Amino acid sequence: MLAEFLCREVPAASDRQQHVAFVGDTFELAGLTEDESQSRLKSILACHPATFQELEACAARGVQLHFLCGNHDSDLARPSVAARLSALLSPLEPTRVRVHPWILHVPHVLVAEHGHQHHALHRTPEVLRAAVSDTDELHLPPLAAWHAHPSWSRVRRAGAVARACLGSERAERRLRQPAYDELLQTESLRLALDGDTVRDLARLSRFRTVSALPATAIRMLRRGIGRAVSGEEAPAAAASITRTLEAHGFGVAWYVSGHTHRALESPVTASTRYVNTGTWCSDVRGHGPDQSDRRAFPYAVITVDPDGATSGGLRYWRPDGG
Repeated sequence: MLAEFLCREVPAASDRQQHVAFVGDTFELAGLTEDESQSRLKSILACHPATFQELEACAARGVQLHFLCGNHDSDLARPSVAARLSALLSPLEPTRVRVHPWILHVPHVLVAEHGHQHHALHRTPEVLRAAVSDTDELHLPPLAAWHAHPSWSRVRRAGAVARACLGSERAERRLRQPAYDELLQTESLRLALDGDTVRDLARLSRFRTVSALPATAIRMLRRGIGRAVSGEEAPAAAASITRTLEAHGFGVAWYVSGHTHRALESPVTASTRYVNTGTWCSDVRGHGPDQSDRRAFPYAVITVDPDGATSGGLRYWRPDGG
């Protein structure tokens, strides 16, 4: 479906630049070594030749491709892996493929991120560290630690989660130290935001074991008895992010994320709308039109007029043309 969508719906770049952004969890690339990540990336693309060819075609006709990192493809942030993706999809113009380890910011238009940074058991406080060194050991968040070794006993995996929680607590403290502040300052230049804004965004949704584990246990219990909550409003994190941007003079019209698998559009503030692009996986969709109709695939479209005004929002694409 993705290959068909790209072929039909993404026109060639013209006088108005076209961008396609994948909002995280595009690949299964997490918890691997540098060499393993590069090999896995190449094999994934080889297993999906139609999509690979359409992504190549998009880049060749001038479309800018953006890949945000999620909790399932955090290794994509490694410089060598990001470079391999660019070389595979756009060998003649590698700059047409960009990897964003944390967020994508288009001034006054949108801010986009996968969203796992606001989900405690998926949060990686030092998310930028992988983007500056292939040799750094990537810290596994607690939930990833549970799934990293499925052959282990539950007791052993519980121990891995406990160690990951301690690691997350330590990472939150390092987040406020000068060494990481330098990474944030560099990232602020790439994002076209000032250093204070980027630091405030990085420190939202802090991981705390004492609150994360009970909240997760309750959520799993509710889901187990079929009473999972499915809200019709933007999550609290969306409001925190947009208000932080507004407070620093960087307000945007749209905040876009994924992660929850729940396709949704709703207002966040008087000037910002929230869009969650859901998922195209058939077996893990959240409640919404795309769950009852498996031939409906959610995505977001945002158009920027020459005067800077924006329009668009959540859409559903059907292969039959609906």
